[in-house]
Amino acid sequence: METPELVNLYTLCSDVQRNADDLRQNVRSLLLDRLHHDQPVHEQYGSVQRTSRRNRTLKDDQTVLELLEDQGIDRQRVTTVDTSKVDEALEVTDLSELDLYEIDESQYVRKADVDEESKESRLQGLKDQLAAAESPETDELQREIEDLEARIEELTSFSSASEVD
Repeated sequence: METPELVNLYTLCSDVQRNADDLRQNVRSLLLDRLHHDQPVHEQYGSVQRTSRRNRTLKDDQTVLELLEDQGIDRQRVTTVDTSKVDEALEVTDLSELDLYEIDESQYVRKADVDEESKESRLQGLKDQLAAAESPETDELQREIEDLEARIEELTSFSSASEVD
């Protein structure tokens, strides 16, 4: 595949991923209202299960340190190197970033811009070409495209959970 085709493919895949993630989050919200904890629901393409995750965030430093000191824990035992304070120290010392950090740089591709009009125009052009062609195969492809568009519309048009029930 040539670079222009790869750029187009990457851009379209990025859009699909973003839209799929938005769709997945909407579906997740609807499912959370319907699933019971630790009871998997199995369907044709797989199964899902409601579960919970516990995230912890420390209270403010002063509260934590005072409570631990009241229990006989020395504050030096629980303090660690804070990257924001290290960055502040870098600004006022002769040390370099490489002196204090392990740096691993990686390369990646990111979508910089999408020409929505061109993309839609190209897709419409392909549909028009297909519609202009006269053969049983093109009629079948046209029906498949219409079915796919209807399915995409169905999957991406959400009602609130109360409207769905």
